[in-house]
Amino acid sequence: MRTSSRHLSIGVLLAATVAGPLLLVPFAGASVVQPARPVPFTVRLEDQILANLRYLPVAFVPATSSVTTTTTTSTTTTTIGSGTTPTTVLDPPAATTTTTLKPAAPANPVLIQRGSFVWRYSVLPGAIKSLWSVGTDNVVLKGALMRFQDVHNLPTTGQMDTTTWHAIVTAARENQIDPNPYTYVYVSQTQPESLTLYIDNYVFFTTAVNTGISVAPTANGTYPVYVRYTTTTMSGKLPDGKPYHDTGIPWVSYFNGGDALHGFIRGGYGYPQSLGCVEMTYAHAAIVWPHTPIGTLVTVAP
Repeated sequence: MRTSSRHLSIGVLLAATVAGPLLLVPFAGASVVQPARPVPFTVRLEDQILANLRYLPVAFVPATSSVTTTTTTSTTTTTIGSGTTPTTVLDPPAATTTTTLKPAAPANPVLIQRGSFVWRYSVLPGAIKSLWSVGTDNVVLKGALMRFQDVHNLPTTGQMDTTTWHAIVTAARENQIDPNPYTYVYVSQTQPESLTLYIDNYVFFTTAVNTGISVAPTANGTYPVYVRYTTTTMSGKLPDGKPYHDTGIPWVSYFNGGDALHGFIRGGYGYPQSLGCVEMTYAHAAIVWPHTPIGTLVTVAP
């Protein structure tokens, strides 16, 4: 946990004793930076901070403090005639009214504020929007938290702990915005089966895929990517009980147990053929993989 010890350069004298440790003695008149007060955790504050840092697909809009209406009056001068004595006529005054929303004064980024949450990306399907609500634990928040943990080199558990909360509070105070765009994957099992990759507010890529056969189906639901490999080996048992051991499987993003997005060579794509994974061509998997970092949500729909 970071403390205010990094601020002690404001002016101290080191006074040593022969038998004792060094003591920090402030200069006369020197100001001492006090440690920041601990910030109590709440899910509502977690929502607000992760929205402000752009890890969530929603934005937090603080309540405005006041509405200011300004009316200005202008007078137009018209000149009539072309002789040596033109006539000047003052037209009736025109009034213009301007209404300005004055935003609330900058607030402490680690305190709960009044305001509302709005979806940042209108293009995202309803499947993800129906899963998030303010102040509740849900898969959208879990994915955002895992993404934050990954960016900050923390264990990507998707669970809140003291270390993660301290990192979130620090990031809020220092306005450490998510350096990556928001990504989301939607897999439709309606044939021809397809995968759609969303990046921020647009559809980045769509491709045909294969999902699980009837005896090893791909479970419907929304899950965060939890581990990734550029290439790996997949082992298990076929429906008839025979073992399989496939090496060199490329561009793998696991999202639900043993189910993953990855490349796999098949004679065709667009219908159930796998043992639960979402398969696509090697070339298309190579396009999708860079945009499925830890925490990316994958929705599998009927």
